[in-house]
Amino acid sequence: MTLLARHVAELLQTQGTWVDWERSVDAFKAGSPDTPVTGIAVGWQSLQAAVEEAHALGCNLFITHEPTFYDHWDRDPQALATPPARAKRAWLERTGMVVYRCHDVWDRFPKIGIPDAWADYLGIGPVVAADDFHRVLAIPRVTAWELVTMVLERVRRLGQQAVLFSGAKDQMVSRVGIGTGAITSAQAMLTMGADAILATDDGISQWREGSYLADMGVPLLTVNHAVAEIPGVRKMAAYLQQQFPGTPVHNVGRTCTFEILAHQHSNEQGLRMLRPTLDALPPVELPAGYALRSMREDELWAYLEVMNHSCFNGGADEAWFRDAFDDPIFEPSFIQIIWRGDRPVAAVGAWQGRDHTMGMLHWLGVRRDERGAGLGKAITLAGLHRLKARGFGQAMLHTQSWRKQAVAAYLRMGFEPHPDELASEQVWQRVLAELEAWRATNGRR
Repeated sequence: MTLLARHVAELLQTQGTWVDWERSVDAFKAGSPDTPVTGIAVGWQSLQAAVEEAHALGCNLFITHEPTFYDHWDRDPQALATPPARAKRAWLERTGMVVYRCHDVWDRFPKIGIPDAWADYLGIGPVVAADDFHRVLAIPRVTAWELVTMVLERVRRLGQQAVLFSGAKDQMVSRVGIGTGAITSAQAMLTMGADAILATDDGISQWREGSYLADMGVPLLTVNHAVAEIPGVRKMAAYLQQQFPGTPVHNVGRTCTFEILAHQHSNEQGLRMLRPTLDALPPVELPAGYALRSMREDELWAYLEVMNHSCFNGGADEAWFRDAFDDPIFEPSFIQIIWRGDRPVAAVGAWQGRDHTMGMLHWLGVRRDERGAGLGKAITLAGLHRLKARGFGQAMLHTQSWRKQAVAAYLRMGFEPHPDELASEQVWQRVLAELEAWRATNGRR
């Protein structure tokens, strides 16, 4: 049987039992439903460049998630009368391209629709609460800024160069509310138990919901609308390929709607801390079931695994390691790793400064899902003991001002503020004042 455009539309419509078809935007926007299909292109939006890409691939049916003619219903007379709309319509008629919009069906399609596909793509934690258009994800308890880095690692693969953030970087979060489309309710996600919100640029207004969340003290992360929905659009293409195996199906169009030119990476304030002596170090104490040992030659994977679940989110590879420990004197035993069975859970490099006169704790991390068991203190002490064994009498480390828990822990372990060109005495005074305020809010630690 010849596959017609209407057969594809009918398949999608029969799945959407939740759609009010008298009020739905899902419909043909251009071309004849009785057109024999040579190929199917699936894209987030049927921009001129996207439909031309589809045409070049031999597709004559374009399934779009968002509007074609700049209006939600694709029927606004003013929008349809604009030069780009007229030019696009003429091009579609000339080429015979059929455009069908699948929005209302795919926004709520179980498991592979827009919200669930976004949650699955993020991969930061399981869904613990859901309504029609929102999900709440349970994640290991991390700072809001660590959550930003986790999200950025995922969205950069879809072409987004940054994540917008407002709130306190050091605030601890464990339930992330996620929304996707142009209508995202922060209040709904808070009611569902979220303590941080990940929204889209079209779905939330900074002056309205953004200010509300700021006054509520809830961190807000914002990503591009398209980026949050591309995982679902790609799953739609895979679904159609399964349903119509004899017809080519292609993903087309852009995955992020903008680029960024930034004058700086972020507003992070780096800090250096010094332990003036390595005498009388406390012993390393580990919870039952954990073991500490130096890294072996064939265990670089273990160190990278810890880094990619603590300091990074997949960006630490062998090239990064070679750059971080670029010195002929390097030995695998300089790296200390704590294991839980055959799983590496914490690690640190017992390294040295550029002039080799100062010991340095380098790239220390504890897996996010292993925090709270005292492993941060244990791996710090393990690094200090290894530095002492290497003959160093002092140790330096680098951290950031938003890592309040870490700064407090290092102070308890004998480290002192080290004002320098990175952070002056005045900066340290501010950091210590903020730390006192943080302790008052979070309990003396």
